[in-house]
Amino acid sequence: MRGRIRKSFKAALGGKACVALALLALVLTACGGGSKAATGGSATTSPATAQAPATTSPAGTASAGTPLAINALPGTGRLCVTSSPTGICGPYRYAADTNSNGYNTYVGNNCWGDPSCVQTIAVRSPANWQVTATQPARNGSVRTAPEIGQQFNNWCSGSNDTWSNFVPNGCGASADTPISALSELTSRYAESTPHNSRTIAQWAWDNWLSNDAGYANEVMVWVDVNGRCNSGSFGTQVHAPVEIAGQVWTPHRYPRSSEFIWTLDGRGGARTCAQQASGTVNLLALLKWMQTNGFAAPGATIGLIDGVWEICSTGGVPETFRVSRYSLTARAARR
Repeated sequence: MRGRIRKSFKAALGGKACVALALLALVLTACGGGSKAATGGSATTSPATAQAPATTSPAGTASAGTPLAINALPGTGRLCVTSSPTGICGPYRYAADTNSNGYNTYVGNNCWGDPSCVQTIAVRSPANWQVTATQPARNGSVRTAPEIGQQFNNWCSGSNDTWSNFVPNGCGASADTPISALSELTSRYAESTPHNSRTIAQWAWDNWLSNDAGYANEVMVWVDVNGRCNSGSFGTQVHAPVEIAGQVWTPHRYPRSSEFIWTLDGRGGARTCAQQASGTVNLLALLKWMQTNGFAAPGATIGLIDGVWEICSTGGVPETFRVSRYSLTARAARR
């Protein structure tokens, strides 16, 4: 047991955290964002809005309680800075995420395991942001999960078979996106995770599934791991390493857990973990392998995908993690 609880801001459909999604909707509404249904897993289409941070400080300063003054983040675009445990920057209309429509893409501070939240995010876009965190030395459980969130709960089935963004006037009812309806789901990224003896953290994707009763509804994909390459962090190996889309992965799951974890193998093979700070990951190939091999339901659907750090320890001192490139490309099979 890792002392881990469900992270906030997850899609509501399929038993996911309705209260958390309602909180997200309230925050976005307070910040001028579009409306979103808090039940049923569907989103209500609304006009795209300009990015609006939840709580901000001027560039070059930090809000009360932050571990370290945030210098102005290089690049263009409005700077959003928040140290709130549930602080959100966005929503964004972000062209590099296929399903982004101005109200369903955001960056969250997400201090779900650390109410004191000695952590600050500074964001110019989903492809240009950083988090500065201070977590206790040698702590092994996940404390915070700063993330890029992209919702996929606006799928129009039937004659449309695509997302409501691409259907004139939307569709009457939308739902989570079926894995089987996709021909592509890849993410290209570049990030920096501190690699030293005190840091315990990893960069990953968190895929939240529904319509998946009896299987894991959270599928993580770890690619840059520091200090967490052990069964206490990712669970029991459930299959021999497999080569998928040109990369070798090892699948894990905790017994009776709702979480399935892929680790990208390091140079030593299984039981070693890569520290791949940039590249492209074929998320769809991993999910379809799970369906083919009995680790996900044939009809499983995707409600939300996060690009996320899970941070356990920074050695008790402030450390900065940064994203400098990020995209999430999805393609419907019938389009």
